[in-house]
Amino acid sequence: MGRRLTTTAGWIAVGLGAVHMVVAPLEDRRTLAGAWADGWWDTVRLAEPVTPLEAERTVVLWRTLGSFGGPMVALGVALLRSARRRERVPAVVGWTMLAWGIPFAAMLPRSPAWLVPVTGALLVAGDREPRP
Repeated sequence: MGRRLTTTAGWIAVGLGAVHMVVAPLEDRRTLAGAWADGWWDTVRLAEPVTPLEAERTVVLWRTLGSFGGPMVALGVALLRSARRRERVPAVVGWTMLAWGIPFAAMLPRSPAWLVPVTGALLVAGDREPRP
């Protein structure tokens, strides 16, 4: 059962990250194209945006390349690999996702954000199951 819970958590993480990596850039393609046309290098800075264009590009950066999409795919792939190899995923990974995911989902309840704490809960439960 623990392996199945870890596999489910892995697929949720891969799906969440992959959808985020595909949907957000499609929605923001005009802004990304404008940044590319202006010269990709240094088009966003960490300082407070001054102009509306800087603000728009900053938001788009954090929705696309700076988002959690890539790390979620990487985590999901690692979870799937661990499940396939029958390796235990420490519950602390799940607890960390719960600690991040619960306030995240509470601030954005009408989104798939609730899948983050679900993934965490599956990992915590999966680590409690005895393995052969």
